[in-house]
Amino acid sequence: MSLGRALASLPSDEQTEGVLRDVLLLFGHHAQEWLSESDVQVKTGRSRTELRTVLPALSSSYVLDFDRSQGLYRFSGDVVLGFEIDTFMRRADCHQGHIRANVARFRERPSY
Repeated sequence: MSLGRALASLPSDEQTEGVLRDVLLLFGHHAQEWLSESDVQVKTGRSRTELRTVLPALSSSYVLDFDRSQGLYRFSGDVVLGFEIDTFMRRADCHQGHIRANVARFRERPSY
């Protein structure tokens, strides 16, 4: 189980990071619950296209369990994986906070 391995296989752009953050947050709140791709789509508000890159990467790196016969995903992580996820979430939240602050400062600047 390694979130780092999943991150290495995903594109490192803001959109993917946002999708990953939403998926990890969802599964954190629904630990041990089997969810289909449709469930994840509805609960995160993300498109199937966005999820079709993130969900397989998380299952192939054993962050999520995947039942191939039913097409269901589940999070049943351990302490180390939980630490990795918490670190990623703090970094992603901090990054988004910086972006929001920069946008706010740009909007507040005087126009000449």
